[in-house]
Amino acid sequence: MTNISVHDLLNAQVGSVISKKELYNLIQYSKVKESEYWSGESCVINNTPQQGINWIGSLPALAGVLVKVCSGSYSHDGWVDAERNFYRYSFKARKGVVSLKEKANLSLLNQPEFGYPVLLYSELKQNWVFEGLFGLVECAEEYVVLGRQTDAHVLESKFGQGFVEGGKSYVKHLLSERNAQIVKLLKSSGSCVCEICSEDFKVRYGFEYIEAHHKVPVSTKETKEVVVLEDLALLCSNCHSAVHAHMRSGIEDYSVIKEVIVRRLGEQT
Repeated sequence: MTNISVHDLLNAQVGSVISKKELYNLIQYSKVKESEYWSGESCVINNTPQQGINWIGSLPALAGVLVKVCSGSYSHDGWVDAERNFYRYSFKARKGVVSLKEKANLSLLNQPEFGYPVLLYSELKQNWVFEGLFGLVECAEEYVVLGRQTDAHVLESKFGQGFVEGGKSYVKHLLSERNAQIVKLLKSSGSCVCEICSEDFKVRYGFEYIEAHHKVPVSTKETKEVVVLEDLALLCSNCHSAVHAHMRSGIEDYSVIKEVIVRRLGEQT
């Protein structure tokens, strides 16, 4: 019988079942070069098999994250909706204290930036049932909410710097820019011109494309608000990435960041 591989996990069908022993062996021996489970450095499954979170590859740009859930393990954990599209999952804590430096927690916090899948498994006696591919949709103090992804919504992996200490507000910012309301507003804007560099994506490349950036940091909002087009800066990919780089460095004021980038672009002309 052929042993299960990381490739099998990443391509599993929703509802498929794997025995606890099989998954234990894959996690345990994927790190051992001489073992029959070895598939290369990029397919090493990190953390011990007993832990609820295991990540595939090296942080921050992972191939995926395995989240194994057992009913009643933590007070926050469980399905949020009857359709089982959203799952609330607690951060790893030591003696009740959550550290965002923990690699297990980083593997979740980095997901919105890098776009790798979270593979959610639920316990069924001596087996694990594959619930599907999920991504981070909400970030609270003690837990995250994982939302089911369809093929149309799986984020494409991209280069990034990953989560930095004190950067939970940045993670929330990324999540806010990817909600359905923002996408709808973008489509209604009809503009493909970046408000920082003035590049018109449609004119240069022949396709309509633009990205949205929240001018007001999400971390400053006490409650969820209705977002209007005036709340957003329409940016090209390069300028948007530059704005996020400045945010990671600690600057949250968009007007300040815009001024810095515009001045730098002006010096290059």
